[in-house]
Amino acid sequence: MKALILTSMQPSLSMEHRVGITHRFQLFLDAIAQVARAVRIVHIVPEALVAAQGDLAALSRQQSAFWGREVAVSLIPRRVRGETAFDHYARGVARAAEQPPFSSFAGPEQAARVARMVGAEAPELLFVHRMQAMCALLRAGPEVARRAGRMFFDLDDVEHRVQVRSVLAPPRWPGKLAYLSHIPALFAAERRGAMLAERTFVCSERDRVHLARLGVPRVAVVPNALPMPAVPPGVCAAPVLMFIGAYEYPPNAEAAERLVRRVFPLVRRQVPGARLLLAGKGAEGVGALASGVPEGVEVLGFVPDLAGLYAGTRVVVCPLSNGGGTRLKLVEAALYARPIVSTRMGAEGLDFADGVEVVLRDDDAGFAEACVALLRDDAACARLGAAARVRAEGAYEAGRIVARVRGMMAPG
Repeated sequence: MKALILTSMQPSLSMEHRVGITHRFQLFLDAIAQVARAVRIVHIVPEALVAAQGDLAALSRQQSAFWGREVAVSLIPRRVRGETAFDHYARGVARAAEQPPFSSFAGPEQAARVARMVGAEAPELLFVHRMQAMCALLRAGPEVARRAGRMFFDLDDVEHRVQVRSVLAPPRWPGKLAYLSHIPALFAAERRGAMLAERTFVCSERDRVHLARLGVPRVAVVPNALPMPAVPPGVCAAPVLMFIGAYEYPPNAEAAERLVRRVFPLVRRQVPGARLLLAGKGAEGVGALASGVPEGVEVLGFVPDLAGLYAGTRVVVCPLSNGGGTRLKLVEAALYARPIVSTRMGAEGLDFADGVEVVLRDDDAGFAEACVALLRDDAACARLGAAARVRAEGAYEAGRIVARVRGMMAPG
């Protein structure tokens, strides 16, 4: 069987690109590679990257090494257009492909190239990775999707919910609120994509139920998952909190801002020696650090040694107040048996019980108090971490999830 994967994600070039979206992509690629004899990944990427990448055979070899699966790679250049106020706001009212998050992936030329690629490859299995790529396919026309033997769609985040939350989150201004006019067209595109697909995948039962209530058919849950570390570290004696993420993603940057400005100072009042680690790319751009890094805060950047990072962390924190999907950072922390303090939004969609596998607090004072309690209580840290690891092993271990997806994609 021949498989074609259509994605808006750029080719991953180093371990620094191992973030949530790439971990999830790996789950599907592993499952597809187990049922297909040949896999081609089509990336819709910036035009400069297409121009710079003259040797697609070399890129295919590099990507095969990165993913641990033999793949061929093709590139489609993204759309470039002048962005007037009419383009930015009005065009997206009628068509999701014209909305700012999707327009560069789904112009007429991108759609035409997708149609030609599907026609040339004649795949028995077509996998559409996220809504940006689906917009290009929808613009190409439903007959293009039907040329493939079977089609699967990873919606991942329910985009219309993410958009509504983002628009309604403070601060608000008229131009931001105008994006609400895009929501009907965006949901219509999500539903059209799901109607074409044999299965549409989301990352939580909460999202599946939401779509089912709206009449979206054949939705299945594929949770975000990771390989399980063989031996988790013991409780860290040092009073160290850690937040990890890609800070170019606005909800992560907002969470780091909240930690540095409002939560961590409350922790330091009660535990003067406490430290806060900000791990992941882009933390230096967080606004709260613009005038200098406060005492006790450490900006680590990308950390290749995750085992060492978690061994030196006592409590993992996740004070998110926006975003969608499920947080792979919490799955990772649980697999390393770290106690977790999170907001309810941060833990949304994950099967972790408050007070058993995670501590959930939404206000700054309560969040800080929960962190302080764990910094002072070794037994509570050990109990929460062990329970979280057991839950994560059963629900979010990568091998089990890949086997589940393979079963849905296997012929017959």
